Amino acid sequence: MQLDGYGSADELSASMGKLPGIRQQGILQHGPQVAAHLRGLGIESSELGSLFCRCPCLFSRPAEERAGVLYSQLMGLGLSAGQAARCFEQQPGAAGSISFEPAISVLAPLLAAGSKGAGRTGEQLLGNLLKGRPGAVGLLHYGAAALQHNLNNLLQLGLSKQQVVTALLQSWPLLIYTPENLARTEALVQDELGANRQLWVKVLGSAARMAGCSKATLRQRAQALVAAFGKEEACRMVDVAPQLLAINTVVWQRALAAWQQCGVADPRAVAHSNPILLGYDWLNPSRLANLRALHQWLPWEVSAAQAIGCYGVYVAGYAADRVAARLLYLEQLGLLPLLVANKPAAKREWRLQQGLSGSKKAAGEPVFISVGNVATLTAAQFDSLVDSALSQQEQDDDVLGSSSSNSSHSFEAFRKGRLLQLPAWKQLLAQAEADVVELERKLPPELRRVPAEGEGDIAAG
Repeated sequence: MQLDGYGSADELSASMGKLPGIRQQGILQHGPQVAAHLRGLGIESSELGSLFCRCPCLFSRPAEERAGVLYSQLMGLGLSAGQAARCFEQQPGAAGSISFEPAISVLAPLLAAGSKGAGRTGEQLLGNLLKGRPGAVGLLHYGAAALQHNLNNLLQLGLSKQQVVTALLQSWPLLIYTPENLARTEALVQDELGANRQLWVKVLGSAARMAGCSKATLRQRAQALVAAFGKEEACRMVDVAPQLLAINTVVWQRALAAWQQCGVADPRAVAHSNPILLGYDWLNPSRLANLRALHQWLPWEVSAAQAIGCYGVYVAGYAADRVAARLLYLEQLGLLPLLVANKPAAKREWRLQQGLSGSKKAAGEPVFISVGNVATLTAAQFDSLVDSALSQQEQDDDVLGSSSSNSSHSFEAFRKGRLLQLPAWKQLLAQAEADVVELERKLPPELRRVPAEGEGDIAAG
C-alpha cells in the first residue's frame, strides 16, 4: 500500500490483530484499492498511514461499500478529507457503520432547530461540530431510532432543543445515554444531594459530561461536597455551579487550599458566595498573573486574598493577556487613576460633589473604569472606553494631550506588539510562574497536580 507515518510495524501489527480474521483478509484484498480511493480525495500517504494504523477496519471492505460511502457523507457535511480522517482516527468504531445517513437525519434537524445558525443548515452545523470535535462522529454510528429515543427522553425530562444542542456541543456523548442510564444517575444525585428534577435537568444541560461518570465516581463527588459544605449547601452550590459534579474532587479541594495559602481567611465563605470559582485550576500562571496585576496596578490597595474574594470571576475566568495586560495598557496610558472599585458609587459621589442629583446622569461626568470593564468588555467596547478617557484627559489638561495619540492604537495592537517587549510584562509572567511553584510547594501532597490528571478546569471544558 506504500504508506508511511504509521509509527512502527509492531503498532500496525497490534492494530490489525484486534480485527477478526475475515477483516484481516479483507485488508489484504481491499486495502490497496481503499488507499488509492482516499489518496484520490486528497489524503497524503503520511495521513493514510496514521489512519490505517488507527482504523484498519476502514480498509477491510471495498471502497464503494464502506470508505467511499462514509467519506462522501462526511464531506457532504462540509468536512475535508483530512478532517474526516481525524474523525475515524478518534472513533475507529465509526468505520463499522454501513451509512451515516440515518443518524444525520436526526442530528441535522436537531441542530437546525436548537442553534442560532445564522442561515446555516443543520448539515452545515453538524459538520462544524465534527470539525471542532472529531470524536462526535461516534454519534453517527448510532441508528436513527436509538438517537431519536434518547432525544425524546431528554425533551421529556424538561430540556429544550436549544439546551440539548448547547449540552451536545459541550459533551457530545449526551445523546448516547439511554433513559435507563440517566434515570439511575438522576436517582443517585437526588439521593446524595436531595436534589429535585429541576436541578437534575439543570445539571444535564450545563455539565452533560457528568452523565457519563460511573456511579461510584459520581457518588464520591457528591458525598465529598456534602462532607465539606453540608447537604443543603452542597445542593445549592451545585445548582449555581453544576460543573462541580463533572470535575475531579481534588480540583475544588485544591482551590480551597490555594486560597488559604493566598491569605483568604475563610475559603469556604468564598466558595459559598461564588461556587463556580471552585471549578478552576488555581495553580495556573495566568490566574496568578492576574492576581499580581490587580495588586500592583489598582489605585487602591488590594491583596491577593481580597482580589480572590472581590474579583475572583475575573481572575479565574479570563486570561492574563486580557486582564493583566489591559491593566498594564491603562498604566502605560496614564489612565490607572480612573479605575474605581465601585463605578455606580463613584458616579453618585461625583454628582453629589457637584451639587447634582446622585441618581441622574449629568453632563461632563468623568470617565470611570471598573475591574469588570477591564475583564469583560469586548475589544471594541474597551477601545471606545479608553478613547473616551483619553479625550477627557486632553480636555482637562493640555499637558496630557500627547496621550491622545495613543488612542489611535487599539489594545489588540498593543497586546500583539509592544506588550511582549515591556519589562513589566516579562517580570509579571516570570513572577507568576514562580508563584505557581511556591504555591504548589505549600499544598498537601495529595492536592498537588499530577501529569495528565484529566478533568481539571471548567474553563477548558
